Amino acid sequence: MINKVNILKKNDANGNLKIVIAAAAVVIVAVLTVVAASGMVYIPVLTEILGTDEAVDLGIETDPLLFDNIVKEQGITLKDPVSQYQLTSNIIYSDTSPMDISLTSSDLSSYLQATNNEGPLKDIQVKLGDNNQAEMSAYLDLKEYGYDFKGPVYAEGSIFKASDNSISIDIDSAKVGLLPLPEGSTEQGEQELENLINSHLSKMPDLKIGTLEVSDGTLNFQGDFPRTADVVDE
Repeated sequence: MINKVNILKKNDANGNLKIVIAAAAVVIVAVLTVVAASGMVYIPVLTEILGTDEAVDLGIETDPLLFDNIVKEQGITLKDPVSQYQLTSNIIYSDTSPMDISLTSSDLSSYLQATNNEGPLKDIQVKLGDNNQAEMSAYLDLKEYGYDFKGPVYAEGSIFKASDNSISIDIDSAKVGLLPLPEGSTEQGEQELENLINSHLSKMPDLKIGTLEVSDGTLNFQGDFPRTADVVDE
């Protein structure tokens, strides 16, 4: 009788141990899934399954020839290799003259990929909408800048003319991988991106933004814009 009781207790203990192990496995898988979903840490197989190993595809076709055509048609002179003209580069602009241009999503995305794919923002796609609305996706890698961050980012929002030489960005929502960013982080990212763009615009002598609007899938700009750009060491 005693042996039977001991056997039952042993079976109960084994059963409880299996439940604990199963629960722990579920927790581990859940944690790994969340980490992989952020795209910030590469987890073999799971990262690929979740699709967080690359930027979100917005369905925008890009072509380096579109960038070349824009530069040629607008009479823009780049004094350095195209890959050096990144959002984080120190660029000197000159030779401002009137410009009236309309860019499609493919035009703008091709332009941004040609000038940024060797920088922290890679595979940028911008999907232009209406009423100044747009979506943007990219693969962001900040390790060279001292931040332990690497993964796909996505945002949707609006862009407006703030003054004759600055713009304003309003991000409605943003994601890192498959995970939505908290409101505070979204606002911080919005401010950082706006400051980054405006810091470039502030270096453009005699820049004048007459019209800046997104309508019917097209970005329309009319004003005075530099025709020469030169990358310099800081």
